[in-house]
Amino acid sequence: MNLKVIAIHQPNFFPWLGYFDKINKADAFVYLDHVLMNPRTSSYIKKVSILVNSIEFNFVIPLKNKKEITFQPINEIEIDVKSKEIGKAKKTFELSYKRAPFFIEAYELMSVFFSDSSPLLSERNQKFIKTTCDKLEINKPMFLSSKLNCSYSSNELLIEIVKKLYGTCYMPGGGADEYQQDELFIKASVDLKYQNFDHPLYSQFNSTKFVKGLSILDVIANIGINATKELLQKSKNE
Repeated sequence: MNLKVIAIHQPNFFPWLGYFDKINKADAFVYLDHVLMNPRTSSYIKKVSILVNSIEFNFVIPLKNKKEITFQPINEIEIDVKSKEIGKAKKTFELSYKRAPFFIEAYELMSVFFSDSSPLLSERNQKFIKTTCDKLEINKPMFLSSKLNCSYSSNELLIEIVKKLYGTCYMPGGGADEYQQDELFIKASVDLKYQNFDHPLYSQFNSTKFVKGLSILDVIANIGINATKELLQKSKNE
């Protein structure tokens, strides 16, 4: 049976390697950009881990917090472009990785985000993800959930998105077992193909002990775009 696999994820900030592995293993990818989120909470749409002095550090982008609004659609959340924290975050990455073997490749990708003029976090995140995918030769059609006229939430929303794209299979990630109700997908005749991402080891110039789950920028800064492509291709073929 020829399955059309759909992967769905929020537009994360400088995502980890597993995010790109999910896109690479799917037939189409959807940015879940219309769901509500509180910009004050700790979320991967605004933060990711990098290494600073061999210690895991939260690389965070400051957001505008509108006191009169608690929850906003992800695609309406704005970056606090006047915050000094933006410059500090960028400088922290530069100082921490400037001696990495492929710093320039990572820095150029990071600059795609910081040089963008859009105040919207989702738009900048999407541009970074798409540009990184292009560099890694991941050529998959990408869609916005906000453009699909969705009506449902939670598991039913995921099923609805798969159906709207004429998919036959949904790809859950590693943490899906905490909230996913497999029986709903079975009832809707949607197959499940788990991502099953086994994080590969790679050399980290600033750590004697390997730290997994860091931003794709860490991977590229350490081993370069070509070697990162090889890691993803190996994972796809396993």
